[in-house]
Amino acid sequence: MFPRGTEEEDGSITAKTLIQPCIFQVSDALFGVFAVQTSAAGENDLSSKGKLLCFTTKDFVHYTQLKSLEIGNELILEVRVDDQLARQIYWREASGKCYLAEFWFNEGTQNFEISGVGQQEVKTIPPKLTINADQIADCIPRSIVSISKKMGDYLLCKLEEPINTENEVPMTCVVHGRSELENVHAIAKYSDGTETTKRIDWYCQNIDFSKQQELTIKGRIHQNHYIFPMALDRADPCIGRWRGKYYFIATNDTDRNHSLYLREANTIPELVTAQEVKILDSNMYSSVGNLLWAPEFHEINNKLFVFHSATVDRFEDVQSMVMALKPDGNPMIIDDWMEPHRVVRQDGRPLFEQGLTLDMTEFQLDGHVYVVWSQRQMVPKDLGVWLYIAEVDASEPWRLISEPTVIAKPIYSWENNRAPVNEGPFVIQRNGQIYLTYSGALIDDSYVVGLMHLDEQAAPLRSQSWHKGNYPILTSNTVAGEFGPGHNAYVIDDEGHYWNSYHAHPGKRGPRSSGIRRVHFDIDGEPDLGLTEARDLDPRHVTIETQLKIIPK
Repeated sequence: MFPRGTEEEDGSITAKTLIQPCIFQVSDALFGVFAVQTSAAGENDLSSKGKLLCFTTKDFVHYTQLKSLEIGNELILEVRVDDQLARQIYWREASGKCYLAEFWFNEGTQNFEISGVGQQEVKTIPPKLTINADQIADCIPRSIVSISKKMGDYLLCKLEEPINTENEVPMTCVVHGRSELENVHAIAKYSDGTETTKRIDWYCQNIDFSKQQELTIKGRIHQNHYIFPMALDRADPCIGRWRGKYYFIATNDTDRNHSLYLREANTIPELVTAQEVKILDSNMYSSVGNLLWAPEFHEINNKLFVFHSATVDRFEDVQSMVMALKPDGNPMIIDDWMEPHRVVRQDGRPLFEQGLTLDMTEFQLDGHVYVVWSQRQMVPKDLGVWLYIAEVDASEPWRLISEPTVIAKPIYSWENNRAPVNEGPFVIQRNGQIYLTYSGALIDDSYVVGLMHLDEQAAPLRSQSWHKGNYPILTSNTVAGEFGPGHNAYVIDDEGHYWNSYHAHPGKRGPRSSGIRRVHFDIDGEPDLGLTEARDLDPRHVTIETQLKIIPK
């Protein structure tokens, strides 16, 4: 749980952190949290004198930050709530004085309030509870609250990285030929209660499928193996599909972002070793004279496009571009790509002229084509990187047909580590929801991935329709040895699995490099980006067998 930052009058955001969190029960279905607000570096925050941060939650995953509770006039150094069914709050101020007050939750305003009695000075505040938290790294114990077994099970499933627990196959398979056997899949089950299907590599080389027979057959559940990194010095990677082929493209850090190279293969695993060909560099066109960033594949009305960012000269002039493949063109042939178009507004003016636009992505809903991009105002003040959305012309996706709308700002401290950033958006559309992952913070080991979502029935161009998660879903702590993971893109394979292409640093000082990992969907249907191959398929459960009955046609 993270507190929101403060939005200043000039549009900038001052990030905040918290200390002294106290959890307590408000009602049978609602819990509360009080905490002391601090600066982003954890120092005393003078703007929060006499105030407490207030949150409510029903599940300890999703939090609502409420209006701050005013309880005094000085800096608050320590706070404590008396018990689980709390009605009294104690606190110690910078002066050393301690106070007690009664509080209650106003159902009408959905805020905490101090009762009319007001504060009372007391000699001391109650001692901390004794909590055994040795198994939690860097934990400073604060308070205890009891929860139901149902909620506890949910938290374990939601917040712990799942692991493959068992795999099921039919006890008996009746087939008419080898091809039907290849369509028999295993069901992989996970510790969070979810499951997915997996292909099986059957040991059937010596079986005569032209002969009617019954036998026991064994096989091995298929899993592709991707070594990280699969592409060194390649950042902001994207894998796309076009007319039966898979393509890989990424920012080229090898030549300091002056060219874009493409790989083509029949399968995703083959992309790892596929030959690269150049499709664009900074010497080809006058509109692209320097940096080339963050290319992505997008298919609109059966036409292939590469969305990317480019600049004629300075870093400060990087802008979103769209490059189209010629009709019946071959993506691997450089001459089959048209000159990139700079993204423009409805009236033809540049998208933004006082800063950067970059990392543009695209999704389609109900016959409309939408783009989401990162935008950084540089003049008169650098406000950091925000996410915007607009609708574009499907026949000319570099032309907006609506006004841009802000849908996200770096309001949390984890989005502000060393830089205030929301960038690298990409969409997963699934089960009536649009999930948008994005990256926050500086592009070093502090880089992280956040998650937003939109109900497909809601209006995409309304900022209120988008809901941002309170905490990052992928960090340097998620997968050992992968530092600063982020800038994700997704592709669906022939079996319906989503694959995540991303970059991270192999070692804190390693170069940005690309990786590939299957996207797991958790018990809420939300994307989980940290499921490693070892957790995705337990080696102890990969060998399976079934009774096979062959009835030739």
